[in-house]
Formats: sequence, C-alpha cells, structure tokens
Amino acid sequence: MRIHILQLFGLLIAPAVLPCLAQQDQSNACTPEGTWYGGSVVAYFMTIVPAGADGQFTATAQPMYKNAVMSTGYSGSMKQNGNVYEGPTMSLTTQDPAYSGPPPFPNLPDLAVGWMSLEMLDCNTIRNTLPFFGQYLGASIWKPGTPWTGIEWLPNPKIPLVSPPDVDLIPILTGDTRPIVETYRRLPRSVNPALLHK
Repeated sequence: MRIHILQLFGLLIAPAVLPCLAQQDQSNACTPEGTWYGGSVVAYFMTIVPAGADGQFTATAQPMYKNAVMSTGYSGSMKQNGNVYEGPTMSLTTQDPAYSGPPPFPNLPDLAVGWMSLEMLDCNTIRNTLPFFGQYLGASIWKPGTPWTGIEWLPNPKIPLVSPPDVDLIPILTGDTRPIVETYRRLPRSVNPALLHK
C-alpha cells in the first residue's frame, strides 16, 4: 500500500516538478554566450564563448567605425563575479601611415585597453559598463624585433590596467568622467521557419 501511495504521490508531484526542471535548463542557457549587436554612440557586434571553467568567457567585439590608420577588433576575457561578468578587453591601434603598406614597420601600435563589467538584464539583453578605458602608447611598451628574436620589450614598460594610461579615453570620448555604458541584444539562435526559402 505504501508503494502505491508513493507512486501516486510521484505521479501527482512530477507534473509540478518538471516545469521547474525545464525552467532551470532555461536559466542555465541564460548566459552571455552568443552573438550580440549593440553599443552606445557607435555600433559593435560581439561574440562571447565559454572558456574553460564555469563562469569564464572569451569576448571579441568588432566596432563599426574607423578612428585610426589601422586597428584590430577588441578581444578579452570575463569571469563571473556574482551577477556580473568582469574582465579586460584590448585592441591594437595606430595612426602611423606606414601601416597603410606591408611590414616591416618602424614602430609598434598603441594598446587601447578597457575593463568590462557586463550584466545580463534578461536572456536577450546585456549592459556593458566600462569604468576604465585608456590608451597605452606603443612607444612606452615595445619596439619591433626580428623574426629570430621576437618583440623588443622596453625596460620598465607601462603595464596595461596596472600603470596609469598615457591617455584616459573616457573624458575624450564622452566629455565626462562617468563610465561608458553600452547595451546589446542577442542575435537569436534559431530562425523563424516562415523566413526560410524553399
């Protein structure tokens, strides 16, 4: 009799528990992993992928603007810290016209370095706050090396995120000292079947 009561109890409880388990799966999927579009004054697309242990991610972002002779996209890493994902991001950038042609180059690029603090507002919206965004001049860090020696590192170079930057970019870009805030929307992971050509 007790076995039948437990079975009946299981049949009555299962319908109530299964939606909770499904919700748990949905909440686990609510991470920053994915492809995003957004920004603030300028537009970016960003891709975030898991990296190693739980709560660690790699982020790459491509800006939709040109402010240098040549610059790379931004790349960085984030680690979950409570409800936010935090970490560094960096781009190489130069105003040297020599970079319009092929290498070798007489100088190495500057580093544009930021600190990301990303918060998920919901599963499809994130807010990224940059409380630090600075430029480190390449001339204070490195010189071109050779294919046989690698980069020539300057003695006592500035260390990004440790040393003060040569240029604090936040006041220059915003006219203010408040952190830069960006918002992004997730690119959906599936397509509406009605949109597919057949």
